[in-house]
Amino acid sequence: MPTTTASVAPATPQRGMGGLYQPQLDGLRALAILGVLFHHFGLRLPEFFEYGPIAVRLFFALTGYFITIWLWKAQDAAQARGTSVWRELPVFHARRLLRIVPPLYLSLFVAVLFGLGEARSSIGWHLSFASNFHVMQTGYWPPVTSHLWSLSVQEQFYLLWPIVILLTPRRWFLPVLGAAVVLALGYRLACVFGDINPVVRWTMLFGSLDSFATGAFVAWFGRGQLGTVIMTEKQRWSWGVFAFFCLLVARWLRYFPQSSPWIATIEIWEAVFIGWIIAATSQGWRGPVGWFLSLPPLVYIGKISLGIYLFHVLVHIIFGPSLSRLGITPDAQNALRVWILAGLSIGAAMISWHFLEKPLSKLKPPLAERRKG
Repeated sequence: MPTTTASVAPATPQRGMGGLYQPQLDGLRALAILGVLFHHFGLRLPEFFEYGPIAVRLFFALTGYFITIWLWKAQDAAQARGTSVWRELPVFHARRLLRIVPPLYLSLFVAVLFGLGEARSSIGWHLSFASNFHVMQTGYWPPVTSHLWSLSVQEQFYLLWPIVILLTPRRWFLPVLGAAVVLALGYRLACVFGDINPVVRWTMLFGSLDSFATGAFVAWFGRGQLGTVIMTEKQRWSWGVFAFFCLLVARWLRYFPQSSPWIATIEIWEAVFIGWIIAATSQGWRGPVGWFLSLPPLVYIGKISLGIYLFHVLVHIIFGPSLSRLGITPDAQNALRVWILAGLSIGAAMISWHFLEKPLSKLKPPLAERRKG
């Protein structure tokens, strides 16, 4: 495939999971988390433009992208040292847990301390990354902890994917990704034909495998290197037109009844768009798009997006009634209410990031390629 470096912004040569750091990907994370906030805080958009649900799929795809790159690099480094790559699994899981557990447990502590909703009675599910099973068991979205389902799905993916990567020869990687897509589609179709509660279809790992596989495919397409140029400018926009068409199809399908089997294909149509946007952003945008995604405030929001996601529901429950008493309600001044809640969520995440997450990140065991053989 012909490539060019004339129209892309390369990854910044800073340390990161894949050895390079592309700040525009954090800008993309920021747009995703803002979409979740607007969706949960009730910012009224026409249904066709509502992108809260697809934002979660974008997070899943980014996880598949970064984790695949990291595992391949660890695999290559281990082979170069003549050691077993399986020794890297404890390092991998230790780094993931040290990143996720502190802010998660802090958010749960706050929820229990304030006696919010069902947090105390269901605490065991959330401490063990089984929140999605709790949602499946209850059959509805618990108001305080339902958002933790996606974090549980990601952690379950972290347990599965390293084994898949380490057992799969590179030449068989694409068939494995294809099998993941087929499995996810088959699972969702079984839920539809079995008239199973939609929350079961949405919150189980099997139903999201194709989203993770999308990111893994972009990692393969970029030869496992963050920042590798993989598309010319013409190819980028040509694929972009097709990807946007797929997004429109997915938007249209959301109007179908839940009993329609076409509902089960929405994630696949969306995956085409998500894959394109990650691929294009990983190699870097120039011009207005690159300038926007590289804005320092946007990049910063992307960096602390985990904390924002964990704390935003608590912020809504704790501060929402006070705003209503001040006359800032969903029926009056709703946009102001959404932005205040978003600002408070970002503020809570900033505290968590600077006083908990960032200091603890120094304790992470080193990546394979940085350890001496």
